[in-house]
Amino acid sequence: MKYISSLAICLILTSSALANKEVAPYSQESCQEIYGAIGTFLYLADKEWKKENEKKAMFYLTASSNYANIYDTVCSK
Repeated sequence: MKYISSLAICLILTSSALANKEVAPYSQESCQEIYGAIGTFLYLADKEWKKENEKKAMFYLTASSNYANIYDTVCSK
């Protein structure tokens, strides 16, 4: 029980310490690649949705959403 409590305390302290950390913007090339990946995943999701493969479509949509969040965080000005 001590181990779990210690681990939980460390995780809470670490996550709160990293929450205030400043994120440096990515390079223009990296941002272009991320932007391209968003479009690729959206295209693949649409393609799978038309095939009525909802599970794969949701996988690609989730990946696209994750990349969009990253792009918004480190690439938008």
